[in-house]
Amino acid sequence: MDQDNFIKRIKTYNRITNISKLVRRYFAVNGFDGVITIIGLLIGNFIIRTVSYSHVLITGLAVCISLGVSGVWSAYNSETAERKKEIDDLEKYTLHNLDRTVIYYAQSYAAKVLAAVNGLSPVITALIPLLPFFFGSLIPIKISFYIAFGLAFLVLLGIGLFLGRISKTNLIISGIKMVIAGVFTAGLSYLLSFLQ
Repeated sequence: MDQDNFIKRIKTYNRITNISKLVRRYFAVNGFDGVITIIGLLIGNFIIRTVSYSHVLITGLAVCISLGVSGVWSAYNSETAERKKEIDDLEKYTLHNLDRTVIYYAQSYAAKVLAAVNGLSPVITALIPLLPFFFGSLIPIKISFYIAFGLAFLVLLGIGLFLGRISKTNLIISGIKMVIAGVFTAGLSYLLSFLQ
């Protein structure tokens, strides 16, 4: 299959399933979950004064794996079930079997794309704040934490700006709302330091 036919097919599938809204929603919601989750993990490591870059990375990467598997698995199963129901309902109303039709393939395509976005978006947004810890002894660990928090808040700001652009609302206010959620998460998580 040449590239032009592939692109045409994808455009057809998108027209049939109209998944662009869902892709944006899954990206924003799950990207937000990824960065908020990693903020909690970073605060926990900061509170207990973790001095090992590898400990932060191992726990952070384990969280990324969990978020990715959970995202892909849950979205694929729920999207497949929902899209099968849509096909079954359409078959019932049209009295036609839709197996191996463009509608069938479009629904299958949509489930796979949405599962990938659902799984990859939290992994990507959770990995970004972990970047300073990959540099090990080049950056003091305390500074690595501060850079990580800064990156996490930048990701939240970016998600807010993205949502503001989609909704055509004030970008700054939309970005600040996301940053406030991160500050709120960090503040609540930091209260755990009083349990020591």
